[in-house]
Amino acid sequence: MITAVISKLLTELVARNDQLPLQPAQVTPFHSSKPPAISVKSYLEDRILKYAGCSEETFILALIYMDQVVQFNPEFVISSLNVHRLLITSIMLASKFFDDVYYNNAYYARVGGISNAEVNSLEMEMLRMISFSLFVQPDQYERYRCSLYQHVAPSAPLTPDVQPSATQSTALQPACHGTMCSSGSPAVGSQPVYAPQPHTTCEAAASDPMVMASDPMVM
Repeated sequence: MITAVISKLLTELVARNDQLPLQPAQVTPFHSSKPPAISVKSYLEDRILKYAGCSEETFILALIYMDQVVQFNPEFVISSLNVHRLLITSIMLASKFFDDVYYNNAYYARVGGISNAEVNSLEMEMLRMISFSLFVQPDQYERYRCSLYQHVAPSAPLTPDVQPSATQSTALQPACHGTMCSSGSPAVGSQPVYAPQPHTTCEAAASDPMVMASDPMVM
């Protein structure tokens, strides 16, 4: 499923970025004092997917929004201290933008294990960080969707066939990432979470099962 690919992508990205020192100037409202006990996989698949009832399109849009946060804010580095809040906020924004039916901020706060006041603040912070631009060009969305679907099959390798440019990299490519490229030299600035391949067509997979419940855990 798409969510499994996204959770793996983010888990690998966070594992690498956690090796970097965090500078005081890099701390944002998304940062927590210590990493939450719940893993990215469980948070995305067992919490958000299960309780938020989002469409598949929402998860893809959320990934694009997370990329935009990094692209528009080069000093921002996705790590275990901020990835959970980034996820719930980007998914909330994507659901509001795309889905016909979505929940209020208080519900997303409960799903995410944070307060209503905090989710309201994070919503405005993310909008500011992406210049209040939620619209995604259809061709950009399709590139992300098709690239993610290439990795849905269990036998598919989680490494794109194309190499990133000098200014792009992906969490699915261990050799080139936001801090060190394959050449061994440091990369300049933050890198996007995912650099999709330029595919134009792909086949859709089955939708993720959405199970509604009213008593999510507290992060």
